[in-house]
Amino acid sequence: MFKVGEKMSDHKAILLVTFGTNVTEAANSFKHLENKIRKAFPGVEVRWSYTAKSIRNNLARQGYAVDSPITALSKLQDEGFTRVAVQSVHVLAGQEYYDLVNVVDNMARFHGSSGKHFQSKIGKFGFHRLTLGTPLLYNFEDYQEVAEGIRSFVPENPEHALVLVGHGSGHHAFSTYGCLNDLLRHRYSNVFLGTIEGYPSSREVKQDLSRTGIKQVTLMPLMNIAGEHAVSDLAGEQAASWKSQLQQDYQVSVSLFGLLDMEDILNIYVKHLREAYNKID
Repeated sequence: MFKVGEKMSDHKAILLVTFGTNVTEAANSFKHLENKIRKAFPGVEVRWSYTAKSIRNNLARQGYAVDSPITALSKLQDEGFTRVAVQSVHVLAGQEYYDLVNVVDNMARFHGSSGKHFQSKIGKFGFHRLTLGTPLLYNFEDYQEVAEGIRSFVPENPEHALVLVGHGSGHHAFSTYGCLNDLLRHRYSNVFLGTIEGYPSSREVKQDLSRTGIKQVTLMPLMNIAGEHAVSDLAGEQAASWKSQLQQDYQVSVSLFGLLDMEDILNIYVKHLREAYNKID
């Protein structure tokens, strides 16, 4: 794997961590980010990890194995990679992100030992450097860049609205959606934001739409990929889907573009990764 004469300290890698998906078409969006990162960090090992055990198990039954963050990091260490930048591929700093923080923090502390009876070098059972890049919406600058990054999807007709729908969160980071929604309100007159599981909900979005002269609505997921939630909860034919609910009052279309299908969003993730990668030297 490594060239003869290379120092172990030169062995760097990038680990991309996300929830995961069972939807093959949606998984293609992950490739957009991976390709972007490989161009930005030529020659660096790039791997993926899924946090969702149910998804990993389902993929394993299909013959496609994806490791958990702990397993992926352990394999990298065992293969001789000593400097690793982990990048959170999450939209917000919710429970998934902080679980990852704990994993990286604990792995970063595991360096082996040295003393009278034990003489293992630092890095033999751990990393020389292990860092973590922040999720998409973390600093206020991120919110501004995301709000601007969706501009090309905003309808020019003021009677045509773009409704962004996020997953939602039971974590206190649910306020991320409210902050972004407020920023979007001040930037666009016909962009609205809601969540499937949380606040703002479809009820608040309906209330906002009813106060305008909107006649047409385009639904689009505020999610990294157009996975099961987007396919079912947004675009599904069942009565509870957002499409079905809004069709009662508006002409509705669905745009199954994930955030990772947008160049400006990819750039934000690469920027966050660059900040983490610069710290492993």
